[in-house]
Amino acid sequence: MKKLASFLTVAILAFGVLSFSGCGETSQQSKEETQTTVQTSDELLKDTSIKTLGALKNKNFGYLSTLAHPEKGVRFTPYAYIDTEKDVVLKASEIKNIKADSRSFLWGSYDGSGEPMNLPFGEYFDKFVWDQDFSDAQMSAKNEFLSGGNSTNNLKEVYPDAQYYEYYFSGFDPQYEGLDWVSLRLVFEEYNGAWYLVGIVHGQWTI
Repeated sequence: MKKLASFLTVAILAFGVLSFSGCGETSQQSKEETQTTVQTSDELLKDTSIKTLGALKNKNFGYLSTLAHPEKGVRFTPYAYIDTEKDVVLKASEIKNIKADSRSFLWGSYDGSGEPMNLPFGEYFDKFVWDQDFSDAQMSAKNEFLSGGNSTNNLKEVYPDAQYYEYYFSGFDPQYEGLDWVSLRLVFEEYNGAWYLVGIVHGQWTI
């Protein structure tokens, strides 16, 4: 009986060690799976940002419309300050057919003069979206502001749940000593497990 009791004691202790070890492995597995999920989300975001750059560069608005937020659409902001009352918001269906849309939109007002910025989409796009090849930007960063001027930057207040990429050129002509910098911020929000474009914020020196 004593031998049997000793055997059972050893078996119970061994089972306890194995169970504890197994729990550790499960915990470690869960941790690794969580990390993998986060990395995958980051990779998806980066991939969506790159695809957005490509669609903008090629003026492929049909494809851009598939990247636009299905409910919120895309807000177009000409300067760093995002005006939620005046900035133009286009739904995915509008972006898809924007090349055929000859209407002029009121995009806000020009910095300095305060004159109304009344432009058809094509002109606005060339001046306040793709005025440089941002796919070949001098610098880029995720969730970090690379540029800044006199215009208030309220991106985080307007898009508290968003992630963004900024693409930045520090300047082109030495005589302007960096005052001719430009940037493009692409703002994304998650929806049903995917990242969608909700904002395009153009940046440049303002008076």
